[in-house]
Amino acid sequence: MKEYLEIDFGQAVRQARIKKGLTLEDVAARANLSPTSVRALELGRGSTVSTLIKVLRVIDELSLVEDWIARGEAFSPIAVLREKNKLAYRPKRVSSKRPRKDEGK
Repeated sequence: MKEYLEIDFGQAVRQARIKKGLTLEDVAARANLSPTSVRALELGRGSTVSTLIKVLRVIDELSLVEDWIARGEAFSPIAVLREKNKLAYRPKRVSSKRPRKDEGK
């Protein structure tokens, strides 16, 4: 699920960059990033929040995040970790092994 969101968002960033007439190298230079970092973001190969914000500021598209969240496509980082590790969330109960007051007498 997470990978599809990253790919979709990356494509939206790339389309916005192209629409503004900016090359990948232009955006990287203006954002003080490497072209490889910008390319990874656009291809949905993982990126940092810092990289995302820098790129969105350069292409003047911070609204992409707001639009993305408004469509209900935001995700919980905890849910992503659980999915990645294939772990189901199960609350753990702590049991105490202390004897009851009436036991042990």
